[in-house]
Amino acid sequence: MEISGLTSLTWQMDGAVGVLTLNKPERLNAIANRDIDELDRVVMLAGRDPGVRALVITGAGRGFCSGADVKEWHARSDRDEESWPAKMHRVITRLYWLPKPVIAAVNGVAVGGGCDLALTADMRFAATTARFGEVYAQRGICPDAGGSYLLPRLVGEARAAELIYTGRIVDAAEALRIGLVSEVVEPEALMDRAMEQARIFAAGPTIAIGEAKLNIRKGHSIGIEEALRGELRAGHRCAETEDMAEGLKAAIDKRAPVFVGR
Repeated sequence: MEISGLTSLTWQMDGAVGVLTLNKPERLNAIANRDIDELDRVVMLAGRDPGVRALVITGAGRGFCSGADVKEWHARSDRDEESWPAKMHRVITRLYWLPKPVIAAVNGVAVGGGCDLALTADMRFAATTARFGEVYAQRGICPDAGGSYLLPRLVGEARAAELIYTGRIVDAAEALRIGLVSEVVEPEALMDRAMEQARIFAAGPTIAIGEAKLNIRKGHSIGIEEALRGELRAGHRCAETEDMAEGLKAAIDKRAPVFVGR
């Protein structure tokens, strides 16, 4: 999949893995209002393209994402423009429900909306230089890009409350200890590790993984009965796929399956 006309991020394909890089290193990849349109378009196209079977999100330079561009907020003159949070909510929602694995490769600071962006991923790999923070309270505001929903589901309500109420910055070691990230590696190994995991996911049965992700996401807000009905529905859909037929045949043949994402 090729995407043209991008100015604040880059997109490239590595096999079946799409790599989305926030590309404003001089601003620690801060997201301005206009940047959200590009981000939303890329995520939407990646979700629709069957050739993209996993997604890695990272940042250029020494930061992952420093959140909203506060200089833009302060200087903004067009008060009729749709608000940053309203636009960002569309991106966060789209990423959260994307029916494909998403990995955040957090190479540096990830604060405010940047932290929230990382939280939408299925897995987070962090460089030793990574820093995380729901820093909204330090600016007199509360999380407005999903942090108050996403963070408690990863680290628990009490710990999330402390981090949100204080805006305290968490280093990579603490992030690993509290379950915010899956793994911490040296900066030079970060993308290799993220891509290694993404390729494993991309080689899997895409539809089955997407259905499993849907059920995991829904599981936060439903009872066991509805969850089981969701698994039954997902099983019926998987039964119609080429990948399930291949998985069963491979088991009978005692070989590794070769999934095609259909």
